[in-house]
Amino acid sequence: MINLLKQFKSLTDDEKLAFMKEAMADMAKIFQNDPQKMMTEMMPVCMSMLKPTDMNMDMMRVMMRTMMG
Repeated sequence: MINLLKQFKSLTDDEKLAFMKEAMADMAKIFQNDPQKMMTEMMPVCMSMLKPTDMNMDMMRVMMRTMMG
């Protein structure tokens, strides 16, 4: 996992965005198959990422709905 993260960090912003677009479809499938996993594993991570930003829960919900399809 650490090696993958290092590789990701070495990408340009455009490459990171392209990667995320590809990865989102796979992530959405995981969450659709196991919504509980989304709530128990990802929501705490998302909440901790929101704290230092101006993003609010409404914006997060829109993002999640968009990702989930």
